[in-house]
Amino acid sequence: MNNENLSCLKIAAAVPVMGTFSYAVPEHLAPNARVGCRVLIPFNNRKVTGYILEKTCQCHNRDLKEILDILDPEPLFPEQLVPFFEWMADYYIHPVGKIIQSALPGGLNANPFKTAFLTEKGAGILDGLPPGSEEQEILSWIKKHPDKRLEWPLTKVYQLQKRGWLTVKDRTRKRRVGPLMRKFVRPRDGIDLDAVLSGRTNSSKTKNEVEFLETLFSSWPTLASVLASKFSNGSWLIRKWVKKGILEEYLGPVCRNPAGEIMFPSSPPAELYGQQQRALRHILSFLDKQTFHPCLLYGVTGSGKTEVYCRAVQHVINSGRQAIMMVPEISLAIYLEGIFRSRLGNRLAIYHSRLSEGERFDEWMRMVRGEVGLVIGARSALFAPFSKLGLIIVDEEYDSSYKQEKSPRYQARDAALVRAKMAKALVILGAGTPSVQSFQNAVSGKYHLLLMPDRIEKRPLPDVEIVDMKDLEGKRAEEQILSPRLREAIDENLTTGNQTILFLNRRGFRSLYLCRSCGEPIRCPNCDVSLTYHLMENRLICHYCGFFSEIQSKCPSCGRKRMKPYGFGTEKLEQELKHIFPETRIARLDADSTRKKGQAFKILKKFGEHKIDILVGTQMITKGYDFPQVTLVGVIAADLSLGFPDFRAGERTFQILSQVAGRSGRGKQRGRVIIQTFNPDHYAIRTAKAHDYRSFFDKELGLREQLGYPPFSHLTCLRLKGNNKTKTAEVALSVTQEIKNILVGWPKRGKEILVLGPVEAPISKLKGKYRWQILLKGKNISLMQHLISGVERRLKKELKGSGVHLISDVDPYQMT
Repeated sequence: MNNENLSCLKIAAAVPVMGTFSYAVPEHLAPNARVGCRVLIPFNNRKVTGYILEKTCQCHNRDLKEILDILDPEPLFPEQLVPFFEWMADYYIHPVGKIIQSALPGGLNANPFKTAFLTEKGAGILDGLPPGSEEQEILSWIKKHPDKRLEWPLTKVYQLQKRGWLTVKDRTRKRRVGPLMRKFVRPRDGIDLDAVLSGRTNSSKTKNEVEFLETLFSSWPTLASVLASKFSNGSWLIRKWVKKGILEEYLGPVCRNPAGEIMFPSSPPAELYGQQQRALRHILSFLDKQTFHPCLLYGVTGSGKTEVYCRAVQHVINSGRQAIMMVPEISLAIYLEGIFRSRLGNRLAIYHSRLSEGERFDEWMRMVRGEVGLVIGARSALFAPFSKLGLIIVDEEYDSSYKQEKSPRYQARDAALVRAKMAKALVILGAGTPSVQSFQNAVSGKYHLLLMPDRIEKRPLPDVEIVDMKDLEGKRAEEQILSPRLREAIDENLTTGNQTILFLNRRGFRSLYLCRSCGEPIRCPNCDVSLTYHLMENRLICHYCGFFSEIQSKCPSCGRKRMKPYGFGTEKLEQELKHIFPETRIARLDADSTRKKGQAFKILKKFGEHKIDILVGTQMITKGYDFPQVTLVGVIAADLSLGFPDFRAGERTFQILSQVAGRSGRGKQRGRVIIQTFNPDHYAIRTAKAHDYRSFFDKELGLREQLGYPPFSHLTCLRLKGNNKTKTAEVALSVTQEIKNILVGWPKRGKEILVLGPVEAPISKLKGKYRWQILLKGKNISLMQHLISGVERRLKKELKGSGVHLISDVDPYQMT
């Protein structure tokens, strides 16, 4: 077909292929082909979803394929976001179409999947297969579930297809969300209320009919459900006047409301304190310049950073621009929503994974249409479709949850800086314990450093006491949850009517189910980890893949009946507290207790209203919350994060201890913190006790410089995952050798990249996949990205047939 006179589109296909593709637009689709819309395109003998990134007036290539359809009546993202998506794809070495697909609300995506149906040969052979055999189970399932997504590994299904027993087909699940439609009522065009009222006969004069009609004519269109609830005979009246031709019914879109009850409505303080005024003055001057500025707002816990955020956001919105506020925990987003909604009303959107697909769609479209001035959310809020972005706030910027650990593996804090630079916006990285990387950038002058060193009203930081668990007598220290000192402090705090937070970063009841004869724990069959016992479910659960097993009396390794649970988690801590303090109101905040939507909100609200005396939790309770009645914080096991095989272990320990300690003493009474540890002399614990960030930073920076770790280098982790242990190891060696071969061919630049590995990952098997990793270290990230792209190109065929998957993780955070 001659496409010379047709418009041409640059399209990112939602497939795992790097780069973009050009397509022609048929004349009848051209008016609706806009940047940001999804299109259906032919791609390698199938139909896939693509995203329009650019539109040009004329095609220079006569052989271009044409798009098949446009899937959206309006764009899903503004043109200003396209360069950011392309940067993400280049930096994190990930297909741009998959980047966009992951950024959009999940229910929009038309997801492809495999299905199968039996051939005549397969149907005939089914009855002759041995009952219970794998082939018989697969064919039986397919016979009963035609056109359903296959639940079996495709490698096994393809083997049966080769025998001619079945045929595998591609199917696409259509978008699952769209506008929520409801029935509305309105007067027909040209109908006058006075004429309607004067034309009523005596026989038709129904009680409350005049009020009904006046209500409808004064504020139409009106939801039919609202009229039915306001008037007891509302449904009958609607039918009556629709039949008379006076009213008409129609379906219209309504917004789902993700906002629940405001947790803690707050009014702005009459005036800011000196350090808040100074920080805000600098921020407003940067905002007024409307140019890119990165700022690190370093304020101790309780220094009033949230109020500075509020004033900055209000200034941005008043100037006609928009703001993004990212937080590390969804529960913290819920908490901050209450503070900001009481001031901004409906100009606020919330966006995170706990919303339903429909709620996420509605919030996204509100942002697209410019109805929102601020969005609050976790890392996915980074992609908010704002065209007038003026401010990005990254609260608790040090938190590792800003790094996404599944594809695309991006660091939202770092990416926020790039998006702000493209939009000429201000970035505020806020923290009470800044990351080593961000503070080094501030010290070196890359970021503007704003200091808020004091708590509000000059309230003192809490007193911190260390309990060395090695010194405990009697019962073995490792089996004690609460030291006598912490137990005594909790009792004193309850007596004075104050609240307590107890932090333990481990879920479950028992962390280990061990055989006392052979010493082997019960392990997950899919992962190289031990199962954790959960009391509520009364079963052993894997926290990585979700596998569970009933309690076993016999050891699966040696067969003896000497199984015993060891260790403890938040569930066990909660039970022990209820035993020691039976009259006390105790609650738990962790991933297990907040699975149900809205549960985190309920727990935090009750704690804020002092309907809970002791709150037990994981790191969900460490950040951002302001509970004035909390005067005691207990850290049950400060050493847990020190044991991770990660160069950031010391930094994470210092940050988490400092943050949880910061929950204490935020009201008028001085707070105290008790930290239980087996490593009281570790520099991270000593400096956290002294509230001495600068000493911690100097020590940590010196260690990083000696070892050549960030911020003195860049890291990329190449992970290899496969079903076969031996094959995965072989491919890991092959990839490493290919990397070394490429570097040898770079006589000048090859020595700039250090190759470490390959080695088995610390968790050598996860979700049924064997895992190896290779670590690349160098100062030039562009050179490293060029190397990885070259390796992927050279090994594409070998990897495709090996059953081993190569994953590139740029700037990795989880080294397990």
